[in-house]
Amino acid sequence: MTYAVIYFSRTGTSRRIAEKIAKKLSIEPVEVTDNMDWDGTLGYMRAARYAMKNKEVAIQTRGKIGEVDEYIVVSPMWCGKITPAIRKLLGEVPKEKVHLIVSSGGMNLKERDGYLSVLDIMKSKHNEDQLIDTFVSSLTA
Repeated sequence: MTYAVIYFSRTGTSRRIAEKIAKKLSIEPVEVTDNMDWDGTLGYMRAARYAMKNKEVAIQTRGKIGEVDEYIVVSPMWCGKITPAIRKLLGEVPKEKVHLIVSSGGMNLKERDGYLSVLDIMKSKHNEDQLIDTFVSSLTA
């Protein structure tokens, strides 16, 4: 089975999660960017508005995704939704081949239908490494 680990990160949390998973799978993660300024308080407010209103963004990838059997997509949650950049990416890959991993402060993603799997990693539970190990073990079993 071949995999691609793809992520978007505003604060670095989703990047860290993606890098841990990619390392365990011996592959390079691919970053999705959108050339938006999400920094600071104004960026946080803009991010919330974009997420709530399902606003579109243009995306680029840093790295090559290529043909794979399954995609492992890591995204932060903004206002209960995945980020606009990841939402755009998911319009370009078959959702039924996606393991979606969502990082949040303490909420579960509500929109879960159609994915191979959805994993919520909540900062408040302090179990990131355990969840990552269990997830990667399920892929390689």
